Amino acid sequence: MNEKVLGVAQIGCGAFATQTDMPNFRDNPRVECLWCFDPDLQRAQALAAQFGVPGATNDLQQITDDPRVDFVKLSTPHDARLELISAAAQAGKHIFCEKPLAITQEECLQIISLVRKHGVKLCVDLNRRASPAMRAMKARWQQHLEEPRYSPWRYVETERQPLPEEKSTNFLMRVQDESSSYRPIHLDPLHGGGLVIGETTHWLDLAMWFFDDQLPTEVLAWGSTRLSHGIFIKFSGGDTATIVFDTGGSFDYPKEMYEVASRGLLLRSQFFVENEYCGAGSAGETVERELFDLRRDDFADATDQTGLAGYRDKYFARVKDATNSKGLTGTLEVDKGHANMLDSFIDAIINDTPAPCDELDGYKSTLLAGLARQSMAQGHALPVLVESITPIFV
Repeated sequence: MNEKVLGVAQIGCGAFATQTDMPNFRDNPRVECLWCFDPDLQRAQALAAQFGVPGATNDLQQITDDPRVDFVKLSTPHDARLELISAAAQAGKHIFCEKPLAITQEECLQIISLVRKHGVKLCVDLNRRASPAMRAMKARWQQHLEEPRYSPWRYVETERQPLPEEKSTNFLMRVQDESSSYRPIHLDPLHGGGLVIGETTHWLDLAMWFFDDQLPTEVLAWGSTRLSHGIFIKFSGGDTATIVFDTGGSFDYPKEMYEVASRGLLLRSQFFVENEYCGAGSAGETVERELFDLRRDDFADATDQTGLAGYRDKYFARVKDATNSKGLTGTLEVDKGHANMLDSFIDAIINDTPAPCDELDGYKSTLLAGLARQSMAQGHALPVLVESITPIFV
Protein backbone atom coordinates (compact mmCIF):
# COMPACT_ATOMS: atom_id res chain seq x y z
CA MET A 1 0.00 0.00 0.00
CA ASN A 2 1.16 3.53 -0.73
CA GLU A 3 2.76 5.01 2.40
CA LYS A 4 2.29 8.62 1.35
CA VAL A 5 1.96 11.09 4.24
CA LEU A 6 -1.08 13.33 3.82
CA GLY A 7 -1.17 16.96 4.88
CA VAL A 8 -4.15 18.02 6.98
CA ALA A 9 -5.45 21.35 8.25
CA GLN A 10 -7.42 21.44 11.48
CA ILE A 11 -10.49 23.70 11.15
CA GLY A 12 -11.82 24.62 14.58
CA CYS A 13 -9.50 24.57 17.58
CA GLY A 14 -11.77 23.94 20.56
CA ALA A 15 -12.03 21.13 23.09
CA PHE A 16 -12.74 18.35 20.59
CA ALA A 17 -9.74 19.28 18.46
CA THR A 18 -7.53 19.34 21.55
CA GLN A 19 -8.76 16.09 23.08
CA THR A 20 -9.41 13.97 19.97
CA ASP A 21 -8.31 15.32 16.59
CA MET A 22 -4.78 16.44 17.38
CA PRO A 23 -3.82 13.33 19.41
CA ASN A 24 -5.14 11.16 16.56
CA PHE A 25 -3.05 13.08 14.01
CA ARG A 26 -0.02 12.80 16.28
CA ASP A 27 -0.47 9.03 16.61
CA ASN A 28 -1.01 8.34 12.89
CA PRO A 29 2.26 8.12 10.87
CA ARG A 30 0.42 8.70 7.58
CA VAL A 31 -0.78 12.21 8.37
CA GLU A 32 0.93 15.50 9.22
CA CYS A 33 -0.99 18.48 10.58
CA LEU A 34 0.21 21.61 8.76
CA TRP A 35 -2.29 24.24 9.91
CA CYS A 36 -4.58 25.13 12.78
CA PHE A 37 -7.43 27.44 11.78
CA ASP A 38 -9.90 29.21 14.04
CA PRO A 39 -11.71 32.57 13.78
CA ASP A 40 -10.00 33.29 17.11
CA LEU A 41 -6.35 33.54 16.05
CA GLN A 42 -5.05 33.17 19.60
CA ARG A 43 -6.90 29.88 19.97
CA ALA A 44 -5.41 28.61 16.70
CA GLN A 45 -1.94 29.68 17.80
CA ALA A 46 -2.32 28.02 21.20
CA LEU A 47 -3.36 24.67 19.68
CA ALA A 48 -0.56 24.85 17.12
CA ALA A 49 1.99 25.52 19.84
CA GLN A 50 0.67 22.69 22.02
CA PHE A 51 1.03 20.10 19.24
CA GLY A 52 3.96 21.49 17.28
CA VAL A 53 1.96 22.49 14.19
CA PRO A 54 3.91 24.91 11.94
CA GLY A 55 0.98 27.09 10.80
CA ALA A 56 -1.76 28.95 12.67
CA THR A 57 -4.25 31.27 11.00
CA ASN A 58 -7.72 32.82 11.01
CA ASP A 59 -7.57 33.27 7.22
CA LEU A 60 -9.12 30.23 5.56
CA GLN A 61 -7.64 31.13 2.19
CA GLN A 62 -4.15 30.42 3.49
CA ILE A 63 -5.27 26.81 3.90
CA THR A 64 -7.24 26.44 0.68
CA ASP A 65 -4.31 27.95 -1.29
CA ASP A 66 -1.72 25.60 0.27
CA PRO A 67 -0.97 22.74 -2.18
CA ARG A 68 0.47 20.64 0.66
CA VAL A 69 -2.98 20.31 2.29
CA ASP A 70 -4.68 17.12 1.11
CA PHE A 71 -7.68 17.29 3.45
CA VAL A 72 -9.23 19.40 6.16
CA LYS A 73 -10.74 18.27 9.46
CA LEU A 74 -13.84 20.21 10.52
CA SER A 75 -14.53 20.41 14.26
CA THR A 76 -16.68 23.52 14.25
CA PRO A 77 -20.17 24.52 15.41
CA HIS A 78 -22.74 22.56 13.42
CA ASP A 79 -24.16 25.57 11.59
CA ALA A 80 -20.75 26.43 10.08
CA ARG A 81 -20.40 23.24 8.03
CA LEU A 82 -21.86 24.28 4.67
CA GLU A 83 -19.72 27.40 4.15
CA LEU A 84 -16.48 25.67 5.15
CA ILE A 85 -17.18 22.55 3.11
CA SER A 86 -17.98 24.71 0.11
CA ALA A 87 -14.63 26.52 0.36
CA ALA A 88 -12.68 23.30 0.83
CA ALA A 89 -14.44 21.48 -2.01
CA GLN A 90 -13.90 24.33 -4.46
CA ALA A 91 -10.20 24.25 -3.58
CA GLY A 92 -10.05 20.50 -4.26
CA LYS A 93 -9.45 19.53 -0.62
CA HIS A 94 -10.91 16.33 0.75
CA ILE A 95 -13.04 16.80 3.90
CA PHE A 96 -13.20 14.93 7.20
CA CYS A 97 -16.18 16.37 9.04
CA GLU A 98 -17.47 15.96 12.55
CA LYS A 99 -21.08 14.91 12.98
CA PRO A 100 -23.64 15.98 12.09
CA LEU A 101 -22.91 16.69 8.43
CA ALA A 102 -25.29 19.64 8.79
CA ILE A 103 -28.32 20.62 10.87
CA THR A 104 -30.90 20.44 8.07
CA GLN A 105 -31.72 18.03 5.27
CA GLU A 106 -31.49 20.87 2.75
CA GLU A 107 -27.94 21.81 3.78
CA CYS A 108 -26.88 18.16 3.58
CA LEU A 109 -28.21 17.94 0.03
CA GLN A 110 -26.25 21.05 -0.94
CA ILE A 111 -23.10 19.54 0.57
CA ILE A 112 -23.57 16.29 -1.37
CA SER A 113 -23.92 18.28 -4.58
CA LEU A 114 -20.80 20.35 -3.81
CA VAL A 115 -18.42 17.51 -3.03
CA ARG A 116 -19.57 15.49 -6.02
CA LYS A 117 -19.35 18.47 -8.37
CA HIS A 118 -15.74 19.15 -7.33
CA GLY A 119 -14.70 15.50 -7.13
CA VAL A 120 -13.52 15.45 -3.52
CA LYS A 121 -14.07 12.81 -0.88
CA LEU A 122 -16.00 13.56 2.31
CA CYS A 123 -16.11 11.45 5.46
CA VAL A 124 -18.41 12.14 8.42
CA ASP A 125 -16.95 11.07 11.76
CA LEU A 126 -19.94 8.98 12.81
CA ASN A 127 -17.34 6.83 14.44
CA ARG A 128 -19.35 4.19 16.33
CA ARG A 129 -19.57 2.11 13.14
CA ALA A 130 -15.74 2.01 13.15
CA SER A 131 -15.26 0.87 16.75
CA PRO A 132 -13.73 -2.60 17.19
CA ALA A 133 -16.51 -3.64 19.59
CA MET A 134 -19.33 -2.70 17.19
CA ARG A 135 -17.59 -4.35 14.25
CA ALA A 136 -17.14 -7.53 16.27
CA MET A 137 -20.77 -7.54 17.41
CA LYS A 138 -22.08 -7.11 13.87
CA ALA A 139 -19.80 -9.88 12.59
CA ARG A 140 -20.98 -12.23 15.36
CA TRP A 141 -24.63 -11.49 14.53
CA GLN A 142 -24.08 -12.09 10.81
CA GLN A 143 -22.32 -15.37 11.60
CA HIS A 144 -25.33 -16.49 13.65
CA LEU A 145 -27.76 -15.71 10.82
CA GLU A 146 -25.66 -17.74 8.39
CA GLU A 147 -24.83 -20.62 10.73
CA PRO A 148 -27.22 -20.69 13.73
CA ARG A 149 -25.72 -22.40 16.77
CA TYR A 150 -27.75 -22.87 19.95
CA SER A 151 -26.75 -23.81 23.47
CA PRO A 152 -27.59 -27.50 24.06
CA TRP A 153 -29.70 -26.73 27.13
CA ARG A 154 -31.78 -24.07 25.36
CA TYR A 155 -35.51 -24.75 24.89
CA VAL A 156 -36.34 -24.82 21.17
CA GLU A 157 -39.97 -24.94 20.03
CA THR A 158 -40.50 -28.00 17.79
CA GLU A 159 -44.31 -28.10 17.57
CA ARG A 160 -44.66 -25.13 15.22
CA GLN A 161 -42.74 -23.18 12.64
CA PRO A 162 -41.22 -19.84 13.77
CA LEU A 163 -43.59 -16.92 13.38
CA PRO A 164 -42.54 -14.10 11.01
CA GLU A 165 -41.76 -11.68 13.84
CA GLU A 166 -39.55 -14.30 15.53
CA LYS A 167 -37.17 -13.98 12.59
CA SER A 168 -36.55 -10.28 13.21
CA THR A 169 -33.66 -8.65 15.04
CA ASN A 170 -33.88 -5.78 17.52
CA PHE A 171 -30.90 -3.54 18.19
CA LEU A 172 -31.20 -1.66 21.51
CA MET A 173 -28.89 1.29 22.17
CA ARG A 174 -28.93 2.70 25.69
CA VAL A 175 -27.11 5.98 26.23
CA GLN A 176 -26.99 7.65 29.63
CA ASP A 177 -25.39 11.05 29.77
CA GLU A 178 -24.96 14.07 32.04
CA SER A 179 -26.88 17.02 30.63
CA SER A 180 -24.55 19.45 32.42
CA SER A 181 -21.74 18.31 30.10
CA TYR A 182 -23.40 20.10 27.17
CA ARG A 183 -22.62 23.76 26.67
CA PRO A 184 -25.46 26.09 25.57
CA ILE A 185 -24.24 26.07 21.95
CA HIS A 186 -25.13 22.37 21.70
CA LEU A 187 -28.72 23.13 22.70
CA ASP A 188 -29.13 26.34 20.69
CA PRO A 189 -31.56 25.53 17.84
CA LEU A 190 -29.62 27.71 15.37
CA HIS A 191 -26.05 26.68 16.18
CA GLY A 192 -26.23 23.20 17.73
CA GLY A 193 -29.70 21.97 16.88
CA GLY A 194 -30.21 20.07 20.14
CA LEU A 195 -29.07 16.57 21.01
CA VAL A 196 -31.22 14.66 18.51
CA ILE A 197 -29.26 16.35 15.70
CA GLY A 198 -25.99 16.92 17.53
CA GLU A 199 -25.58 13.56 19.28
CA THR A 200 -28.19 10.98 18.31
CA THR A 201 -27.08 11.07 14.68
CA HIS A 202 -24.29 8.78 16.02
CA TRP A 203 -26.77 6.02 16.88
CA LEU A 204 -29.09 6.60 13.94
CA ASP A 205 -26.09 6.03 11.70
CA LEU A 206 -25.03 3.00 13.74
CA ALA A 207 -28.48 1.44 13.23
CA MET A 208 -28.37 2.02 9.47
CA TRP A 209 -24.81 0.63 9.27
CA PHE A 210 -25.80 -2.45 11.29
CA PHE A 211 -28.78 -3.20 9.02
CA ASP A 212 -27.03 -1.97 5.90
CA ASP A 213 -28.84 -4.31 3.51
CA GLN A 214 -32.19 -2.72 4.49
CA LEU A 215 -33.77 0.73 4.28
CA PRO A 216 -35.36 2.49 7.27
CA THR A 217 -39.09 2.72 6.66
CA GLU A 218 -40.63 4.33 9.76
CA VAL A 219 -39.57 6.48 12.70
CA LEU A 220 -41.40 6.89 16.01
CA ALA A 221 -39.88 9.21 18.63
CA TRP A 222 -40.75 10.69 22.00
CA GLY A 223 -39.29 13.05 24.57
CA SER A 224 -37.27 16.25 24.10
CA THR A 225 -35.42 17.21 20.93
CA ARG A 226 -32.74 18.96 22.97
CA LEU A 227 -32.32 16.55 25.91
CA SER A 228 -33.68 13.10 26.89
CA HIS A 229 -35.56 11.17 24.19
CA GLY A 230 -36.20 7.82 22.55
CA ILE A 231 -36.39 6.75 18.91
CA PHE A 232 -37.77 3.55 17.37
CA ILE A 233 -36.87 2.71 13.76
CA LYS A 234 -38.40 0.04 11.51
CA PHE A 235 -36.39 -1.41 8.63
CA SER A 236 -37.56 -2.86 5.33
CA GLY A 237 -36.55 -6.42 6.26
CA GLY A 238 -38.55 -6.41 9.48
CA ASP A 239 -35.68 -5.63 11.85
CA THR A 240 -35.88 -2.74 14.33
CA ALA A 241 -33.63 -0.44 16.31
CA THR A 242 -34.44 1.36 19.56
CA ILE A 243 -32.40 4.28 20.91
CA VAL A 244 -32.92 5.43 24.50
CA PHE A 245 -30.96 8.59 25.29
CA ASP A 246 -31.18 9.79 28.89
CA THR A 247 -29.36 12.97 29.93
CA GLY A 248 -30.18 12.58 33.62
CA GLY A 249 -27.48 9.99 34.26
CA SER A 250 -23.94 9.99 35.58
CA PHE A 251 -20.54 9.38 34.04
CA ASP A 252 -19.79 7.36 37.16
CA TYR A 253 -21.33 4.55 35.13
CA PRO A 254 -20.21 3.98 31.52
CA LYS A 255 -22.18 5.97 29.00
CA GLU A 256 -23.15 3.47 26.28
CA MET A 257 -24.52 -0.07 26.34
CA TYR A 258 -25.81 -2.08 23.38
CA GLU A 259 -27.92 -5.23 23.00
CA VAL A 260 -28.90 -7.22 19.92
CA ALA A 261 -31.60 -9.90 20.29
CA SER A 262 -31.88 -12.19 17.27
CA ARG A 263 -33.20 -15.73 16.78
CA GLY A 264 -32.10 -17.15 20.10
CA LEU A 265 -28.93 -15.07 20.38
CA LEU A 266 -28.33 -12.13 22.72
CA LEU A 267 -25.32 -9.92 22.05
CA ARG A 268 -24.28 -7.32 24.65
CA SER A 269 -21.60 -4.69 24.20
CA GLN A 270 -20.55 -2.75 27.27
CA PHE A 271 -18.98 0.64 26.54
CA PHE A 272 -16.65 -0.62 23.81
CA VAL A 273 -14.50 -2.65 26.24
CA GLU A 274 -16.41 -5.94 26.60
CA ASN A 275 -18.81 -7.95 24.43
CA GLU A 276 -20.88 -10.91 25.62
CA TYR A 277 -22.47 -13.39 23.22
CA CYS A 278 -25.22 -15.39 24.93
CA GLY A 279 -27.27 -18.32 23.66
CA ALA A 280 -24.80 -19.90 21.24
CA GLY A 281 -22.56 -21.72 23.68
CA SER A 282 -21.60 -25.35 23.95
CA ALA A 283 -21.46 -27.53 27.07
CA GLY A 284 -19.45 -25.71 29.72
CA GLU A 285 -19.49 -22.44 27.76
CA THR A 286 -22.54 -20.38 28.61
CA VAL A 287 -21.25 -16.99 27.44
CA GLU A 288 -18.62 -16.06 24.89
CA ARG A 289 -16.71 -13.03 26.12
CA GLU A 290 -14.60 -10.73 23.94
CA LEU A 291 -12.45 -7.91 25.35
CA PHE A 292 -11.21 -4.78 23.61
CA ASP A 293 -8.22 -2.62 24.40
CA LEU A 294 -8.60 0.93 25.60
CA ARG A 295 -7.55 3.55 23.07
CA ARG A 296 -5.50 5.43 25.67
CA ASP A 297 -4.78 4.24 29.20
CA ASP A 298 -2.64 6.00 31.79
CA PHE A 299 -4.05 3.82 34.59
CA ALA A 300 -2.95 0.33 33.58
CA ASP A 301 -1.46 -0.25 37.05
CA ALA A 302 -4.70 0.58 38.89
CA THR A 303 -6.26 -2.90 38.61
CA ASP A 304 -5.83 -6.47 37.42
CA GLN A 305 -9.45 -6.55 36.25
CA THR A 306 -10.32 -6.55 32.54
CA GLY A 307 -13.37 -5.59 30.52
CA LEU A 308 -16.05 -3.38 32.02
CA ALA A 309 -14.97 -4.05 35.62
CA GLY A 310 -11.39 -3.08 34.76
CA TYR A 311 -12.49 0.09 33.02
CA ARG A 312 -14.58 1.16 36.02
CA ASP A 313 -11.66 0.52 38.41
CA LYS A 314 -9.46 2.73 36.26
CA TYR A 315 -12.14 5.41 35.99
CA PHE A 316 -12.43 5.69 39.77
CA ALA A 317 -8.65 5.69 40.12
CA ARG A 318 -8.63 8.71 37.82
CA VAL A 319 -11.34 10.70 39.60
CA LYS A 320 -10.76 9.78 43.26
CA ASP A 321 -8.70 12.87 44.15
CA ALA A 322 -10.31 15.33 41.73
CA THR A 323 -12.28 18.32 43.00
CA ASN A 324 -13.81 19.14 39.59
CA SER A 325 -13.70 17.84 36.00
CA LYS A 326 -11.01 20.32 34.97
CA GLY A 327 -8.75 18.94 37.66
CA LEU A 328 -8.62 15.42 36.19
CA THR A 329 -5.18 14.17 35.25
CA GLY A 330 -4.10 11.34 32.98
CA THR A 331 -5.96 9.92 29.99
CA LEU A 332 -8.50 7.11 29.99
CA GLU A 333 -10.26 6.58 26.68
CA VAL A 334 -12.23 3.67 25.25
CA ASP A 335 -12.01 2.93 21.53
CA LYS A 336 -15.12 4.48 19.99
CA GLY A 337 -13.68 4.26 16.48
CA HIS A 338 -12.22 7.74 15.94
CA ALA A 339 -8.77 6.45 15.02
CA ASN A 340 -10.15 3.70 12.76
CA MET A 341 -12.33 6.21 10.91
CA LEU A 342 -9.36 8.52 10.33
CA ASP A 343 -7.19 5.65 9.13
CA SER A 344 -9.91 4.35 6.80
CA PHE A 345 -10.38 7.83 5.32
CA ILE A 346 -6.64 8.11 4.70
CA ASP A 347 -6.86 4.76 2.87
CA ALA A 348 -9.76 6.10 0.78
CA ILE A 349 -7.80 9.20 -0.26
CA ILE A 350 -4.56 7.37 -1.04
CA ASN A 351 -6.19 4.45 -2.88
CA ASP A 352 -9.10 6.41 -4.40
CA THR A 353 -11.73 4.18 -2.79
CA PRO A 354 -15.06 5.14 -1.17
CA ALA A 355 -14.98 7.03 2.12
CA PRO A 356 -15.88 4.85 5.15
CA CYS A 357 -18.84 7.08 6.08
CA ASP A 358 -19.54 9.30 3.11
CA GLU A 359 -21.70 12.35 2.45
CA LEU A 360 -24.78 10.21 1.76
CA ASP A 361 -24.37 8.41 5.10
CA GLY A 362 -24.13 11.78 6.82
CA TYR A 363 -27.25 12.97 5.04
CA LYS A 364 -29.24 9.89 6.05
CA SER A 365 -28.52 10.33 9.76
CA THR A 366 -29.60 13.98 9.62
CA LEU A 367 -32.72 12.99 7.66
CA LEU A 368 -33.76 10.46 10.33
CA ALA A 369 -32.97 12.95 13.10
CA GLY A 370 -35.25 15.49 11.44
CA LEU A 371 -38.04 12.92 11.16
CA ALA A 372 -37.56 12.01 14.84
CA ARG A 373 -37.98 15.66 15.83
CA GLN A 374 -41.17 15.87 13.76
CA SER A 375 -42.46 12.65 15.31
CA MET A 376 -41.94 14.06 18.81
CA ALA A 377 -43.82 17.23 17.88
CA GLN A 378 -46.71 15.43 16.17
CA GLY A 379 -47.00 12.46 18.55
CA HIS A 380 -47.07 9.67 15.99
CA ALA A 381 -44.86 7.60 13.73
CA LEU A 382 -43.67 9.01 10.40
CA PRO A 383 -42.76 7.15 7.21
CA VAL A 384 -39.27 7.37 5.75
CA LEU A 385 -40.04 8.06 2.11
CA VAL A 386 -37.94 5.97 -0.25
CA GLU A 387 -37.28 9.01 -2.43
CA SER A 388 -35.88 10.84 0.61
CA ILE A 389 -33.56 8.07 1.83
CA THR A 390 -32.31 7.29 -1.72
CA PRO A 391 -31.95 10.71 -3.41
CA ILE A 392 -30.85 11.02 -7.04
CA PHE A 393 -28.30 13.66 -8.04
CA VAL A 394 -27.51 14.93 -11.51
